Amino acid sequence: MKKTLLDIFILGIILSFVSCNPDNKEPEEKNIAKGLFILNEGTFTYANSSLTFYDPEADTVENNLFYRVNLAPLGDVANSMAIDENGMYIVVNNSKYIYKVDEKTLKYEAKLDGLTSPRHIMLIDENKAYISDQESTGLWIFNPSTMQKTGFVETGNTTEKMVRVGNEVVVTNWSNYYQPNTSNSTIQFIDIETDKLVDEMTVTAEPNSIVLDKNNNIWVLCSGGYMPPCEPALFCINPATRQIVKRFDFADGEYPYSMTIDKSGENLYILNGTFGALDLYKMSVEDAELPVTPLVNSQQTTDNSPKVFSTVAVSPENGDIYLTDVKDYMQNGDVLRYDNNGHFLSKFEVGIIPGMMMFN
Repeated sequence: MKKTLLDIFILGIILSFVSCNPDNKEPEEKNIAKGLFILNEGTFTYANSSLTFYDPEADTVENNLFYRVNLAPLGDVANSMAIDENGMYIVVNNSKYIYKVDEKTLKYEAKLDGLTSPRHIMLIDENKAYISDQESTGLWIFNPSTMQKTGFVETGNTTEKMVRVGNEVVVTNWSNYYQPNTSNSTIQFIDIETDKLVDEMTVTAEPNSIVLDKNNNIWVLCSGGYMPPCEPALFCINPATRQIVKRFDFADGEYPYSMTIDKSGENLYILNGTFGALDLYKMSVEDAELPVTPLVNSQQTTDNSPKVFSTVAVSPENGDIYLTDVKDYMQNGDVLRYDNNGHFLSKFEVGIIPGMMMFN
């Protein structure tokens, strides 16, 4: 039978599809249990980000989940996640988009692109969320239901991590690399009713983490930056009065890099030390001084192998502590699990440069 040009065109498409999927794999069906998601950033410009899930009850690990479910790569530098009853949102920074997937099956639902340098998401309600941005001076507004941009909150600074306090979102201004005339040593207050900047406070350089405690105070961890005068510090701030309640200064040469808080809002978990040799410290929000003895020493682990800790998460179920070890930033990393007293429990392999962790 004589082939028409249309027949040849269709055959070409089919052959191209098969060649892109040489193993002719079928998408996997998943029903995600309760546990821990780990977002692996991957190597910059290599588009090898991946998603891992750990089930603590079954003690099972599943790597490269996004690809296995959707037969598509996650993208270049997966930076953060957010989850609610309507879906899971994955921010892929260097690819400049956000994926929405089903929170149970992880099947692709939608993609929001056309962003500049998306970093983190703050979900406000089913029809509104903010996206921080490392290059633009403000926050993008988008509708999580339609996955469409709906506006922009101009802040005059680039934006990073966020926490919600009542009708306000407090956002850190962590970087001025792409906007050298802006601040990288402030936090800003956004009214979620008007989507307007209403106030700001000065802290020290590079506020990299922000959490809300049981007293409704916010805690802001600042690395102090690389350029003198470096002032690494931890601030406790009353967001209602805009007053600094407590300030803790770290020693010269220290580089506090990451912080989280437990479910009760009672204990802070801080990675501090020198870059590449960060130890984990535990501190009550009622403490009057910074802790001096690490809960987990990255250079004195159970297998006598130094770790390069990068992020920390605390289980809301039992208080177990999870630490990512990025190793040499080229090979697959590990996640190490400890009990709340810092005793090693187990570890498992994940993807390249494990970053943000989130419990569902």
